[in-house]
Amino acid sequence: MESFTGHYICRFCIGDHSDYQQKEVHSGFFPPRTKENYTLHVQSVKENPDLVHCYGVKKVCPLTEKLKHFHFVTGYPPDVLHDLLEGIIPLELALCFNVFVKKQYFTLLQLNDLITEFPYNWTDKTDRPQPIPLNLSSRRSIGGNAHENWTLLRLLPFIIGAKVPFSDPAWQVLMILKDITELVVSPIHTEDSISYLDALISEHRHRLLEVFPDFKLTPKFHFLEHYPDMIKCFGPLVCVWTMRFEAKHSFFKRIVRHTNSFRNILLSLATKHQMMMSYHLHADALKPALCVSKVTSIPLALLHEEIQESFKKVYPTQTTVELTNALSYHGTRYAVGMILPHGATGGLPDFVEISQIVIVGSDLNFIVKLLNSWYYEHFRDLFWSTLGR
Repeated sequence: MESFTGHYICRFCIGDHSDYQQKEVHSGFFPPRTKENYTLHVQSVKENPDLVHCYGVKKVCPLTEKLKHFHFVTGYPPDVLHDLLEGIIPLELALCFNVFVKKQYFTLLQLNDLITEFPYNWTDKTDRPQPIPLNLSSRRSIGGNAHENWTLLRLLPFIIGAKVPFSDPAWQVLMILKDITELVVSPIHTEDSISYLDALISEHRHRLLEVFPDFKLTPKFHFLEHYPDMIKCFGPLVCVWTMRFEAKHSFFKRIVRHTNSFRNILLSLATKHQMMMSYHLHADALKPALCVSKVTSIPLALLHEEIQESFKKVYPTQTTVELTNALSYHGTRYAVGMILPHGATGGLPDFVEISQIVIVGSDLNFIVKLLNSWYYEHFRDLFWSTLGR
């Protein structure tokens, strides 16, 4: 069925939509769709012309029918972008922001000032969240696209965490949602992480309905409960979400707008795409591993004595070095001020901050400050202080 208003709307199970509010997926109440019951449902629809659908199945899937190694049941992974980043997250942020405003932690205008004035860095500058609409209570959603909502939830503890009490129930709902999101978008999973995700999703459901007893769970909350099993089936869901397909599609939309030619639009798109691919394949083959736009040459003697000693051990004949503020190395961009992971201590990751980027010939060297980190539960994040260079 194409609509969320039907009874059987889930691609992963044959549970009734009316049971989503009371029952959880991991309780075993919702029988999963299988190749066997899918075949029976398709057969029932074929044999009974008056039957609109059977457990949501209206007709055979053309890809399942035509492709030997594809099946409807095992071929369609869930989409994190639409389920979580553009579905659940903006909805819950709106719910909890209304609670925070009613409790007078801040006003919507103050919240928007905090969001606008936050010192975003690197890619967060591009994906910075939009101001919250002032008619939030009637809209019931903050809106925004997937990147903006993801950035807002990830940085929310730093934006408003100091203004919200640790024990606030709505805050706990958001922080568990943040934990769920970070696990769902993880590129690597283990049996332990999948089990932990399943427990967090269940805890989040109970806390959400406890804080907002009148809230009606949307179908996307039910889809989220299938995620642990879907990760076991498809692997990390961030590898199969529609984000990359949306980005690919944006290329074709730009071509249509710029060419403004519709006589043979498919030929235009195909030709432009082939030219773009040819350019990138040719450029990537010739591109060096180390790409720097601007460097400054200085005598090695101007650096700190300890740094000089370190460089002399590796480059005994070197008298000058080149400094830069930013560069690209094997496609990864580095810049002064970036924080990088650097081992772990006591189960918590250690970090370093890039103080200077030094190039000697074709070798890349970082001069870094060691940072000591600790975990703060209320902010659901790591904090660090400088240990030394």
